[in-house]
Amino acid sequence: MNQLREAQSLPCKSIFKNNSKAQKNKLLSKIFPRSTGNLKSQDSAPQENDQSVNNEYTEDLNETSNLINENIQVPKERWIALALFCVLTCSQCCIWNTWGPITTPTMMAFTSWHKYHVALLSDWGCIMYLTFCLPCCWYLYRKGLLEPIRMAAVLTALAAFVRCFSCNETIFTITAHFAAILNGLSGVIIGPATALVSAVWFPRGERTTATGISSACNQLGMAASYLIGPAVVDTIISSNNTALNRNVGIYSHEERYNFHSSRPTDVGSSSSNDEHIRTILRVQIMSLMRIEFVIQSLIVVGILSFFPKQPNYFIDSVEKSSRFGLIESIMSLLKKKNMWQLCLAAAFSQGVTGPWLSMITMTFDSMVTQEEADKLAFWTIIFGSVISLVASRVADIFQGHLKIGLYTLLMISVVMFLWVLLLENRVLIFRKEELYAAVILGISASWSTPALFLELASEIAFPVSEAIVGGYMIFLANLIGTLFYFSYFIPGIGTEYNDIGC
Repeated sequence: MNQLREAQSLPCKSIFKNNSKAQKNKLLSKIFPRSTGNLKSQDSAPQENDQSVNNEYTEDLNETSNLINENIQVPKERWIALALFCVLTCSQCCIWNTWGPITTPTMMAFTSWHKYHVALLSDWGCIMYLTFCLPCCWYLYRKGLLEPIRMAAVLTALAAFVRCFSCNETIFTITAHFAAILNGLSGVIIGPATALVSAVWFPRGERTTATGISSACNQLGMAASYLIGPAVVDTIISSNNTALNRNVGIYSHEERYNFHSSRPTDVGSSSSNDEHIRTILRVQIMSLMRIEFVIQSLIVVGILSFFPKQPNYFIDSVEKSSRFGLIESIMSLLKKKNMWQLCLAAAFSQGVTGPWLSMITMTFDSMVTQEEADKLAFWTIIFGSVISLVASRVADIFQGHLKIGLYTLLMISVVMFLWVLLLENRVLIFRKEELYAAVILGISASWSTPALFLELASEIAFPVSEAIVGGYMIFLANLIGTLFYFSYFIPGIGTEYNDIGC
């Protein structure tokens, strides 16, 4: 309000009196564009309704905006808000990817589980997004950030809690799926909120960086799952010097990977030893469930206690006055051809690489061991997170070059995954070092693009809310991800041809 009073005391006060409310909103929204990317798309847009406003009015308003911008104080709490949100998105992704890193031990511990069971547990996140995307975007649009983020934290904590009840195979299977549904609902809120946190708390010049930090922390959650899971649930049991991989190898390839055949519970004279191993693995899996619940409980306490309230700026009030409603926003997005092109590019890039990496232990099971696949996934995510932060910061420093950055990163990713495909099909001589390099570079380049996609989409879609733009993009990505996960229900398809999707 102080900035508004200062603006009203300036010589251009008469301008605000002589122009209609719609003209004021349009002019002021032009003064304070929310985008940090290529602003040429806004400047080059047809200005049919601006002809009635004199150039001298615009110049006076620009002078006023400069004075207002000088007096706006960026809140220090923005880093607290970003840090708590990043911790939440990290833990939510870690819980979502619980089963990928421990696929083999889990299928040993629960003999009725097969590959498609593990894929379905991850797929619940995509299914929930497709089902509840619109209500959650409306929730963010109406309530702001504080209440939805608290709700997301509570949902993730409940998801971690319900898995701690029993290690009975039937009960645990039910609770694991129920937990995946609850955690998926939390992800539906967190996904669109990523761009909204940056837009609400950060000024121009920092928003792409803030979005990149949030995206990187989400990726680090997956990396954490590849550390915590194998650290708690052993792939090798020290008792009687029996190796799990050796024990799993007792089953033939057809028995292990035929989705429709039942897995034997006895294998000759080793049946008692198998039962002993299953008991040990179930105890370890339950320990993992409890560890994740304790960590998530601490995160919930932190968010409920310390997450700051959404700031109210003069700029925000101007932007909100020119924003569309929910239905208007959706119709606006559907009518824009360039939004379809951009969002589909983001969907095919992000909708496949994330699920593919979460199932990497099954994708490369014939080429590398589970331990090697876990390490590959971990370092891939670490490199991807670092490059994502660098790309986001560079985009903030060199504004106006988002498209060039996206083209470059996506081309690198395409070339790397072509390399992976040629290595896996033995068109090129297979070497593990080349496979590791291609996977790390391909995923890292692809995962550097989400922040750039979100900022460019928010720019093109303005004045549509960032929550709705982010929800729209992630909806399409989850649609692609759902189709990818369902490929594991088709015998031979999910394991043989899923690299083509990348």
